[in-house]
Amino acid sequence: SGNIISRINNDITGVRLICGFGLLQAFNITTALSMTPYKMWQLSPNLTIYCIIPIVLVFTFVRLGMRVLVQNMRTRMDSLQRLSGFTVSSLSAIDLIKSKAMRNWSIQRFEKENLDMQLRSLKIAWIRSFVMPMLNNLEHFLKILVLLIGGMMVIQGDFTIGELTAFIAYSALLTFPLMGLGWVTTMFQQGWVGLTSVQTVLQQDLPRAKILPLPESKRKQLFAKNGVSIKNLNYRYAGSKKDVLQKINFQILPGQIIGVLGRIGSGKSTLVNTLNHYLDVTPGSIFFGKQDLTQICDNDLRTSIRTVTQNPFLFSDTVENNITFAGADYESVDPEHFLEILTATALKSEVARFPKKEKTMVGEKGIMLSGGQKQRISLARAILKPCDLLILDNVLSAVDYETEAHLLREIYKLLKPDNNRPPQAKSILIVSHRVTSMGQANWIYVLDEGQIVDQGRHADLIKRQGYYQQMWELQKDQNS
Repeated sequence: SGNIISRINNDITGVRLICGFGLLQAFNITTALSMTPYKMWQLSPNLTIYCIIPIVLVFTFVRLGMRVLVQNMRTRMDSLQRLSGFTVSSLSAIDLIKSKAMRNWSIQRFEKENLDMQLRSLKIAWIRSFVMPMLNNLEHFLKILVLLIGGMMVIQGDFTIGELTAFIAYSALLTFPLMGLGWVTTMFQQGWVGLTSVQTVLQQDLPRAKILPLPESKRKQLFAKNGVSIKNLNYRYAGSKKDVLQKINFQILPGQIIGVLGRIGSGKSTLVNTLNHYLDVTPGSIFFGKQDLTQICDNDLRTSIRTVTQNPFLFSDTVENNITFAGADYESVDPEHFLEILTATALKSEVARFPKKEKTMVGEKGIMLSGGQKQRISLARAILKPCDLLILDNVLSAVDYETEAHLLREIYKLLKPDNNRPPQAKSILIVSHRVTSMGQANWIYVLDEGQIVDQGRHADLIKRQGYYQQMWELQKDQNS
């Protein structure tokens, strides 16, 4: 994120300068440099050649200096991106830094990155201290040259005083564009470095960008009959030697509540990310109806699936806007429906106690709310609009068992039509390490080390020796 912020703040600014003021000055300089030498040549070709020779020499040195300058600008850009990235990461993890007494480490790391940035900036300034004075003093050198050689020509009678005066005036007109050319050249070099940096983002291949959206009628039928089918799904992260998911097979039919239970690190979140296509899977592994997941565009998939994660993100906005922004394509959200959503997520009484009710600001990333409140707002956001599949990835981990039971009852009601309104979800996938979340599931899969090691109904699994029964006994005692 710091890298992106650096590109937006610095690189795009450089591109903006060369596209606006830089191009304007380049046009003015080009016009001046094309007309002035012509007038000088008409007065004295020999004296014009004497003036052009130092100009060529100066710009040869300037060109060499600019090459070195561009290389150092690129390294400074990389250093600035690292500094910005570390700064953003440190601010995001300020609580961790405080709790682990990492203040000194953080300061030392920042000073190291800042010193590297400072040294690279000083090197650029050192190069400019040689290049820019050569351009700035070119005017004075040309005046001395014209007075010396032109004066001798006047003494010899080859030049008049008036012609010499005009030539000096033209040489002065020539030097100002040359000085501006040095400044514009520096601007273009810096802007070009920024443009190269921005292009690395713009030229990134977008995954699945060439997949066309499905027709509306076909998109609505994606989940209608066969739901979601997972067939021999395997997944391995880049650089890993072991599959995180191994030969996963199951199906989610319309109207079903499916549970996936497993310990931390068993592959539950990876499974959710493959269903959302956040991770690329092998073609033929996941199907929505008869449509291969790899052939469905992201917009169609996001419309069909709603996912609530255990680490919700809230905007620095009101409670209401954090929930209803998911329905931004609607002209307005029905107030009665909004209250129903608050009731279903056990937020109605808590929001009523807020100073400004649903208009209360939640702070940056929801800092004014508890973990459970943030999770429930995220859940309310997900169920605001109907979807085909609602995925709950450990969303009840930050609430007590009583609130969990209430939320589960309300979540199960989402599968039922209400007041001539279609169900909010056709199917629900509950992913959790809590056995208490699985009680009403139609079918439960137990995941361990990336494999399905057991499956069945809750009533059967608690009687069968295995991980599910162990967790049930342990959590039942904790709940009691």
